[in-house]
Amino acid sequence: MARWLAGMIILLPLLIGGNPPSPEANLPNVRDCPFEADPNLVVGKLLACLQVELGEQFVHTRTWYDPDGDPAEVKLLSAPNGVQLIDRSKVASYTILWTPPQLMTAAIVVQVTDKPRSGVPKSDTGTVLVQVVPRKRSFASGGCGGPSR
Repeated sequence: MARWLAGMIILLPLLIGGNPPSPEANLPNVRDCPFEADPNLVVGKLLACLQVELGEQFVHTRTWYDPDGDPAEVKLLSAPNGVQLIDRSKVASYTILWTPPQLMTAAIVVQVTDKPRSGVPKSDTGTVLVQVVPRKRSFASGGCGGPSR
């Protein structure tokens, strides 16, 4: 009986509807980034502060929630050279791809525009801050104390 009651308490909001949790409540603050970042780099909302090693591919996917299921358009507003945006609007997401060529802190600015069947389109803009860090040293297969090469 206790398990059933606990399950209903958890599932009841899902069954009767209600508002989904606000994604803005989970957005980071530039002060919380694991690296120094200029707040002036942020356009719109700060979506993430991430690190990638120099020469490694950066892959970051984000989703959005549209209760009406309206079509949406995704645009890359600002980014370093080589950044690609893969638009997956049909599944309410996009992916950012980039292989950084040098050490830097970069801002990737993306805009999502909701295009309702009637009414005025609404846009939301956000920034992903990316710090490119040096590659970690990896040891030869001999490992520590192995033969030098």
